[in-house]
Amino acid sequence: MSARLLAKSLLVPALVATGVIAGYAQEPFKENPIKEGAWVYPTEKIAPATVDAFCQSGFSVHFSDGGFFTVLNQPIARMKKKLSVDTQGTCVFNAEKQTSSCTGTETDGPKKFPLNENNAFERDGNFLKLTTTFIDRETKEKATFVTYPMRCPDKVVREILVKAIPPK
Repeated sequence: MSARLLAKSLLVPALVATGVIAGYAQEPFKENPIKEGAWVYPTEKIAPATVDAFCQSGFSVHFSDGGFFTVLNQPIARMKKKLSVDTQGTCVFNAEKQTSSCTGTETDGPKKFPLNENNAFERDGNFLKLTTTFIDRETKEKATFVTYPMRCPDKVVREILVKAIPPK
């Protein structure tokens, strides 16, 4: 078989497979794509190898009932970190609209603010894209923020928690 004929015979199955995968990738989410576990929300598409570094500064822990809280991992002294809960609430996913509505409380120092945001989910190639809209508490204007959520590896989260809250 010539190289040209071989290339053509390999191209057809590749195109068929790509079409099937591309079609599948566009299927709507049947449930909230933010599953249980710890997640980070980078504003750019990042390589899976760099997720660990993002998780080191903080992450959101999500539960199957839609509840979540955000943990900040702040340096307090050389080689020590302090964990603090910054946001807590609940998200309700709407499969028909491919959105979720989240309510709860945000903490900024000693002040607490109501959390009320709407999230729209879509696929962007191999990445999950999340467009969040909310009312900015300073400008009182509608704001939009785009992130590419990625799940933190359990091992990384466990290491962060053990270092910040050592076993007794």
